Amino acid sequence: ARAAGGVPERARHALLAAAAAAAPRAAPSALLPRLAGFASAASAVPEAAADPSLAQFPLPQTGEGIAECELIQWFVKEGDVIEQFDPLCEVQSDKATISITSRYDGTVEKLHWVPGDVIAVGANMVDIRLAQGEAPQAGGAEEPAPQAKAAPATPAAPAAAVTTAIPAASPKSGGAAVLAAPAVRAIAREHSVDLSLLVGTGKGGRIIKEDILRYLRGEAPAATAAAAPAAPSAVAAPAATPAAAAAPAAQDTVVPIRGYGRAMVKTMTAANAVPHFNFMDELRMDELAAVRASLKGSPLLGGAKLTALPLLLKALSVALLEHPRLNATANADCTEVVLRANHNIGVAMATPSGLVVPNVKGVQAKSIGEIAAELERLQRLAHDSALPPEDLADGTITVSNVGTIGGTYAAPLLNLPEVAIVALGRTQALPRFGADGESVERHSLMPVSWSADHRVVDGASLASMSARWKHLVENPHE
Repeated sequence: ARAAGGVPERARHALLAAAAAAAPRAAPSALLPRLAGFASAASAVPEAAADPSLAQFPLPQTGEGIAECELIQWFVKEGDVIEQFDPLCEVQSDKATISITSRYDGTVEKLHWVPGDVIAVGANMVDIRLAQGEAPQAGGAEEPAPQAKAAPATPAAPAAAVTTAIPAASPKSGGAAVLAAPAVRAIAREHSVDLSLLVGTGKGGRIIKEDILRYLRGEAPAATAAAAPAAPSAVAAPAATPAAAAAPAAQDTVVPIRGYGRAMVKTMTAANAVPHFNFMDELRMDELAAVRASLKGSPLLGGAKLTALPLLLKALSVALLEHPRLNATANADCTEVVLRANHNIGVAMATPSGLVVPNVKGVQAKSIGEIAAELERLQRLAHDSALPPEDLADGTITVSNVGTIGGTYAAPLLNLPEVAIVALGRTQALPRFGADGESVERHSLMPVSWSADHRVVDGASLASMSARWKHLVENPHE
């Protein structure tokens, strides 16, 4: 008999047998790690199947390109009864701080991590004993293929006594979680303060920034400090020997780079590989200051505080309408440039967790009051390390208001894939010659420093756009 393709049936069976025999020998060595991973994952299945009432809750995918998150705090403890959508924990990626909620009704059986641990996406975070009648969701989480969960990493002992690692925040005695905002935790890590040793004076016992500062000044008692009995007054303390009186040796501190700091490492490393064109100028701020003073308390602001920044952003947006090449993004290999329709102007903000650049969406369509209100919202969320991913995404050009700290000129690095960024220096009162070239006048001058992607923006285009922006700022009534 012959098969439909004309090959004798006996020959076809022989070919199939030969292929089956050769397959194990032809298996690429690259598959071995994957096979080992599947075996490791499969070894965990019998235990889950043996106890169907116990659900494992893995860290979900919190955003595009996010591979791991730092655990900031637990909202539950072992033994707590929870329902669907109850908050379980707060985690921070290199893009945002996110609260994770439960998808089950049940009882918290086991917490696998402590605050400060970095958890891979898909790793099991918590075991939940399901309520009667509830079954785990089919297929578990919608994350990548299961992988064996590694125990939380324990820092290796330092090679020399001059190096210490900052311990992760630990729960207070009794299993209660330490309540503190991510920004406060960042300050604690910076100063090597164990939050479990502090007494929180905020709402519900929450630890606030002032608690840490008082602790560092020695003005606040530790939470676990017990009043030691006073020594009898008749017994004098032994005289301190020179060795005992000597100050302890200074120690270096290892500070892990987490959260927004990790994002800055990635973005600045990538930006440094791009050829930058730098251009500097100064803006006379006298007329803009007068406009700001006239708008103070205006109902058009809707109660928002008006600084010079909303006015500068609006003037920049008007200039970008005439120079759209600067309001653009380039693809990875710089073969295409997208001229963006909306002016989503990013504003670089320094936070306790690192540099972050949220953006004001659609500045070209917003009023001065709306821009001011949006900046207030973004600054408040950035201070609390609570910016959602949508406020950080889709920027088209960036402004760094570094002058609020100090300095004049800078050389800012691009916030890729954007093609332009400007840094604002500190406004100063300086003398300049008048229009007649003879008289000397006093002006409020703000230095500005531009950087552009020189692969797609030439110097003339950047200078022309900056000149138009300068004209609008110095002549706001036109």
